[in-house]
This record gives sequence, C-alpha cells and structure tokens, in this order.
Amino acid sequence: MKKSKKLLFIFILLSCFTLNVKALPEDETKDNNEKNNQTETKSSDATLKDVFINNEKVVCSDYVCEKIIKDNDVSDVSITYKTNDSKASVSVLKIEETLKNGLNEYKVSVTAEDGTVKEYVFKVVKEILSTDSSLKKIVVNGTAITLKSGITKYETTVSYASKKIDIEVEPNSSKAKVDNFKNNKASYDFFDNEKEIKIKVISEAGDVTTYVLNVSKREEKATTLKQLTIKNVKLNFESGITDYELSVLKSVDKLEITAVPTDQNAKIAIEGADKLEIGENTVKILVENDENTKTYTLKVKRLESEDKSLANLKSLTIEKYKLDFDENKYEYNLEIGDDNYLVIDAVPDVETSKVEITGNLDLVDGSIIKIRVEYDDDNYNIYKINIIKKEVVNKENNFNKIVILIVIALILTAIIVLLIIQIKNKKNKNKTNASDKNTKEKDTKEVKQEDTNLETKNNNIITLSDDEEIEDII
Repeated sequence: MKKSKKLLFIFILLSCFTLNVKALPEDETKDNNEKNNQTETKSSDATLKDVFINNEKVVCSDYVCEKIIKDNDVSDVSITYKTNDSKASVSVLKIEETLKNGLNEYKVSVTAEDGTVKEYVFKVVKEILSTDSSLKKIVVNGTAITLKSGITKYETTVSYASKKIDIEVEPNSSKAKVDNFKNNKASYDFFDNEKEIKIKVISEAGDVTTYVLNVSKREEKATTLKQLTIKNVKLNFESGITDYELSVLKSVDKLEITAVPTDQNAKIAIEGADKLEIGENTVKILVENDENTKTYTLKVKRLESEDKSLANLKSLTIEKYKLDFDENKYEYNLEIGDDNYLVIDAVPDVETSKVEITGNLDLVDGSIIKIRVEYDDDNYNIYKINIIKKEVVNKENNFNKIVILIVIALILTAIIVLLIIQIKNKKNKNKTNASDKNTKEKDTKEVKQEDTNLETKNNNIITLSDDEEIEDII
C-alpha cells in the first residue's frame, strides 16, 4: 500500500513537470511575437479632439473648425486642442492672436506616430455688430409721429372714442429688435384718458434706447353739417337729423348740393348725386373728421312726370267741421258757427312742398280761406274754402243788458230812500225846537228851500203843502 502511494506521487510530479516544460516556450514565443508586431505597426491617427475657441467648444468638419464672434468687445482669440493619439504631435501647441474684423484664418499641422500629417484650418469671423438702437418711424392708431434725432420722448393724441392704442414702429437698423413687439407691432388697451407707453429698442450689439410715448384722448371734433341746401329743392334741414326723403321732377337728373360742416377742418364727400335714375335713388353726404365719419342720407324719388298734381294736398281736415275732401277738388263751401278762425290741418302729397294758409282770421259770412300748395316756382295749386256764417242770437248780450237796467233801477231807488231819510231827520229837529215858533218857521223855510234845491238837482221835485203831508209820505 505504501508502495502504491509513492508511485502515484511520483507520477503526479512527473506530469506537472512535463506540462511546465511544454508551456514555457509557447508563452515566450507569444510575447516575442507581440513585441515584434508593436515594433512594426505605428498609429496613423493625426486628428484633434477637444477644440476650444475662446473657451467655447467647437465641432470641426473635414479638418475645418469655424467660429463666428458677435461681440464688438472681443478683440483677441484663443484656440486650444488635444490630439486623439497621445503619440501624435502638432505644429503649434496653442493659438493666441489679435482678431481683425471679418475673417481670421489659422492653420495647425498634426503629425501621427507613423508620420501621417493632417492640416487643420481654424476660421474665426469677427462681425462688427450694429449699435444703432434708434427708430425711424412710430405710428399711433394710423397717425405717424414726426421723430427727431436724439429725442426719445413724444406726446400724441388719439380719438376720444378710442378703446385701444395700436402702435407700429420701424428701427433704423434692420438688425435691431423692439422688446415686446411682434413684427414691430403692439396693441394696448386704452380706457383712461392718458397712458404712458415705453418702447425698448435693442441694437444688434446690445445697446438699448427707450422711447417714452405719452398718449392722451383729444376732444372729439364735430362730424356734423351746419348747413345743407339743394338747388331748386326745399329741404327742412336740421343738423342732428341724418335721414331725409324728397322728390324731384323728371327733368332733374342730378342734385346740386351745398354742404357746410360744423368743423371747418372736416372733409366732405358726396356720393350718388351726379346721376339720378327714374324712381328711387340714394344720395350720401359723408362728413369725416379725424377717425370719425357721419353720413347724411337722402332718399330721392325722381318722378316720372311733370304733373301739377305734385302740388296737391294728401289730406285736409278742419277741427269741429266735416269737409268732404278730394285732392283734385280745389274749392269748397263750409258753413260755420260764430268762429273767428278755423284750426286747419293741410298735408301735401310731396313732403317737401310748401303749404301756406291765408284769410283765416276774423271770419265773416263770405270770407274766403286760401290754401296754397307749392312744389316749386312753376308747380303750385290753390285750394279755396268759402265761408258761410250762420246768425246766432247772443243770449249773453241780452242778459247783460237786463243786468244793467236792474242796476240803474236799484241806484235810483237808493237815491229816493236817502232823500226821504234826510227829510225825516229835518222833521225831528223841528219838533225839538217847537217852543221857538219863529225859529221853527225859519227852520221850516230853510228845510223847504233845501228840499226844493235838492229835488231840483235830481230832477225829481216833491211838493209839500204842510207838515202833515210830510208825515204821510214818511
């Protein structure tokens, strides 16, 4: 058993030795081959990586590296890079130069380990940016503002009715931009009477100019007419009324219109007055002031004939009385009461015709009321109303006469009563002084004389024979 173990151990040692002897030459051969290959094959990589121009990484294409510098303050360029293969070499380790305006070119040769050479070209363009941040135009609600060089504050007005401010601008430099403007346009709500708007213009180089625009609402200018006349046509014009209807004869083929605006600066435009067709026509008179326009419209009927019926009445009515009216009947008889005038309503066929009523005052039997309807100087008609007046008994006058007679009678009665009272007073006085007969007789004579004078004065003489008769009268 011990012999078997020894033999196994010896066998294992021999096997390991044999393996080691065989492996050693092969490993040495492999290492030698690799060393030989490395000596014979060298890198041809002549490329660059991590290219930076002024600290900004750039990507090169076909050995060309480009950079545009848009900063007027940059005057120098710094170009750094590394080779992809550490064994490659470059002709210039780093480029640092002063920039000139426009294109600047720099070249670097890269040599690979195997001697391959590639030339890199660096193109650096320095653009001179515009510093112009001024405006050449500002338009507010369609009205241009006159701009002056160096002036950035402006004032302008818009219509009182404006609810928005629309602004359009144009920079002097096409490369400048206007902050918060789209396509150089902007709109602002405008509900107050004044508004400040700031327009920020940024040049290509970054320079900023701010324009300040003060916008206010102006007092509205009138867009009305103060006078409107048409040759040979009667028109009852009122400034506040914009729609009218009128008729013209067949011979009138155009209207000669005179329109005077309330505001002398307003513009007047007349449409449709030069050629009138038979029948209905529309003529417009436009009054324009600032942003507002008012239109006066004339509905013109050009008639088909020159008939005098143009000057007829459409209706004729008289208050309190019935009149069987016919527009083609021009004379009427009307029986009235004790009226001194009549309330007459005469409406013409053509609205613009003139109606004139005469003879309608202090009416008596046989009065004639005339109603003249005038279309124009050559076309007119006269309607006549013959007045027949009834006799009316004036009960009121008779009553007044009776009252007067009664008053006179009462006055006379009062005078007589006063006379009798006066005589009675005299009698009482005489009785009181009866003791003195002479005095009584004297008094009686005086009384008689006074009574006689008084009676004579009033044309009503009363004769008294003695004292008893006086008592009887009383």
